[in-house]
Amino acid sequence: MDECRSESLLSDRNIKITKQRVTILDLIISRGSSFCANDLYDELKDGLDIVTIYRNLQLLCEEKILREVMNKDDRQYFELACEHNPVHPHFYCSLCRKIMCMKSKSNHSVPKMLNLEGNFIVHETVLHYSGICPACQD
Repeated sequence: MDECRSESLLSDRNIKITKQRVTILDLIISRGSSFCANDLYDELKDGLDIVTIYRNLQLLCEEKILREVMNKDDRQYFELACEHNPVHPHFYCSLCRKIMCMKSKSNHSVPKMLNLEGNFIVHETVLHYSGICPACQD
């Protein structure tokens, strides 16, 4: 499997396949980067309203198809959570307000790197950096 397909992501989790869900997931897969609901709303040309987009994003997060990346400027940002996009840190530029993926050079998971002792059960790892990106430093 070279890339994720909307229909298989939905059917693998027994989620009803609808035109709206496929449209939203197709856009998310084609973007290949983090996004907020307004980004999808602006890019979708077939008239999906923002409430429908939010509702579907919530469902896709609950079903672990998407994961929340961060919450900045009163916007919640997401990305595809699949085998092709493992958990990785992100960088938020405080000037241009873009969120950039920072691919990890290590295969180690954060809990192993931290050497957690005891009976911790880690459900989620979120790591992001804030500052000024190279493009804004010029």
